[in-house]
Amino acid sequence: MTSVHANNTFDVIGRFMHMGVDPYSFVSSLTGVVAQRLLWLNCPHCVRDVTVDADLLAEADVRDPERYRFRAGAGCTQCRGTGYKGRRAVAEVLRLTDEIREMIIARASIRILKEQARKQGTRFLRDVALELVRDGQTTLQEVNRVTFVA
Repeated sequence: MTSVHANNTFDVIGRFMHMGVDPYSFVSSLTGVVAQRLLWLNCPHCVRDVTVDADLLAEADVRDPERYRFRAGAGCTQCRGTGYKGRRAVAEVLRLTDEIREMIIARASIRILKEQARKQGTRFLRDVALELVRDGQTTLQEVNRVTFVA
């Protein structure tokens, strides 16, 4: 087990390739990669429904805003005026299947690797984080701060 600073599971692969690690040696010793981030949660004492402007929706690449419950903390004594209280981890888990291993050895593009991973059930960090926005647990601004629009 090792720790590598990267933005997502696929950046880990790039980091090792950039360091000159042989792809075959890399994938033969790897079973999976986990990327995680901590998101601030809306303060339960002052949270309220909010309207998100079209520019923020476009920046966040949210195409179906009617499926979301946009909420934010107004700021109170419980959260010291921040609107946030507590954090929650979101994670992206990439299991290295034989298909993914073969693609890494063949030096397939990250775009192709992501497509295969999604087919195999990988849920990307941003998707997991956006579920918290859909449920009103955090803000779209917080998700944009912590994850990257793909």
